[in-house]
Formats: sequence, C-alpha cells, structure tokens
Amino acid sequence: MASQRLGRTEHMLLSAWGKRWREVQLVMFTAYIDDSGSDPSQPVAHATALVIPGGQLQALERHWQSLQSKGQFGDFHTSVFVARNHKTEFANWSDKQQKKVFLRVRHIIKKFGVKIFSFTVHKKDYDEIVPSDFRKYIGKYHYSWAIRQTVAHLVQWRRSCGMQSPLEFVFDWMKPSDPHRQEIDVVMEQAERVANEFGLVGEYTNYSFRHRKEIPGLQCVDCVAWTCYQYGLLMHRNKPLHPFAEAAWRDFCGHRSSPLKTGGLMDWFSAATIMRDDLQQWVNDELADGKSLARFKAWEQEDANFN
Repeated sequence: MASQRLGRTEHMLLSAWGKRWREVQLVMFTAYIDDSGSDPSQPVAHATALVIPGGQLQALERHWQSLQSKGQFGDFHTSVFVARNHKTEFANWSDKQQKKVFLRVRHIIKKFGVKIFSFTVHKKDYDEIVPSDFRKYIGKYHYSWAIRQTVAHLVQWRRSCGMQSPLEFVFDWMKPSDPHRQEIDVVMEQAERVANEFGLVGEYTNYSFRHRKEIPGLQCVDCVAWTCYQYGLLMHRNKPLHPFAEAAWRDFCGHRSSPLKTGGLMDWFSAATIMRDDLQQWVNDELADGKSLARFKAWEQEDANFN
C-alpha cells in the first residue's frame, strides 16, 4: 500500500496537522542521499543528494509506480540496470525498452526534484593530501568527507531559500552495525553540534536509513549518483563516459527548474568533482584557519571528560 511508504516528513505532518498538512508542506523538503566509495576497488568516492518537496512525495510515488508497472521492474538500481545484469529483471531487455525507461526515470527526477548537490573526490588525492591527524576528525573514509560537504551545502541552500523548517535526510539502508553507517552518524552528530553553536537546533537530527526498493526518492537519486560517479571517473581516471551516463549528464546539466516559492534559485544541478589543487587549497585553508580543528579537539576533550 502506498500509505506504508510515506516519507517521515508526511507522517509527521499528517499526525501534527491532520487535514491542514498540505498548507504547511510547501516548506518541507526531503533530501535523498546516495553515497559510494566504501568498496576499496572504487577509485573515487562521492555523495549525491536529490531534494524533493514534501508536497510532491505522493505524486512522485504514483508516477514511479506507474513506471514500474509499465516497465515491469521492482527496484531501479542504475548500475544493474545499465549492465542488464543477467541475474536481474533487466537481463533480457531490448535496447529500445532500456532507453525508454532510462529517459522516463530522468524525466521523473527533473519533474519532482528541486535541487541536486553532488561531491566527488579522488581517493588517491584524499589519501595523499589530507593529513592523518585531520582525517581523524573530518572523516576516516573518503565518502564521509563527501557526505559532510553535501549536507553542509544542503543546509546552506535551505537557508538561502528562506525555508523555515530543517530538511529531512534519507540515506540508503545500512545496518546499524555497519561501520560506514556509524561514520555517517558521526558526520551528522558533528554537523548538529556546529549548528547548535549558531542556534540552529535540530538542523541535522531528522535523518534515517531506508531501503531503496521501498523509496522512489532513493531510486531516483541512485540514478543521479551513478551519473556523477561516472563523470568523476572521467575527470580523475580518464575513463570514457558510458553512453547512458553521457546522456544523463547532459540532461541534468541542461535542466532549469521553475523558481521556488521559497527562494527562486534556478541553479538546479550542482555537481562538484573536486580536483587535486582544489582539495589542497581546502586543506590549507582549514589548517590555516584552525577553527574546525580546535572545535573537534574541544569536543573530543568534552566527550572524554563526560565518559
């Protein structure tokens, strides 16, 4: 049933506002986040977020269910879909069917998404440039650095648009015992502590891990993330773009959304591939400023005293 797959935003609004939920939902937004790079064989790490208004979640689900019914698939996992993995429902698809569904997926993303942020970093650069004592605080894993950048830019964007309510963050499912999920928990906890210092309580607390198969937003962001990952391989490893990735990259780069009632920003697709010199400059600036490192060390001491 569709009602069983409502996002946390809708559940909260329905319980708190009842029939009036649509009146306030226009300022409620959910950021679906996909990250990759935990596999040691992957040369780049990245995080991608797709923001969808709460008021559009039910419409998105209807469109997505229609696409699933016509396409006869259950879980849209882009890398599996593109490869037509022989163990999946995509194995015997024709070129025509595959292109048609991929076009429709992109159309749905552009129709319902109001903002995309993506950050991709070359693991080799990260390992060689970011000092180990700094990585201790900003993220042991490369992808967690990308997530940190992504969620920070999401909040900056939210505030620049004049949105009154914090975003909801939805990550692809990981078990609570998964060290990568625990790393994300640390990133969100640290971000919330910084936000609290500026009086922005609750900015990063509304996040969850959900199963992609059950959440159309996660399947949509998976497509965007796959595209950005492929572009990262082109930039960092000179790997030619897959034709589907090239089509999607051009499609997303060329899209201009309608102005948001909350802010009117037209820059819909913000995808950053962090080059070596840019990463070096970021590290230099952070170390020269010293505020972030001092804050992390102070928290470490506070936690040690508390325990």
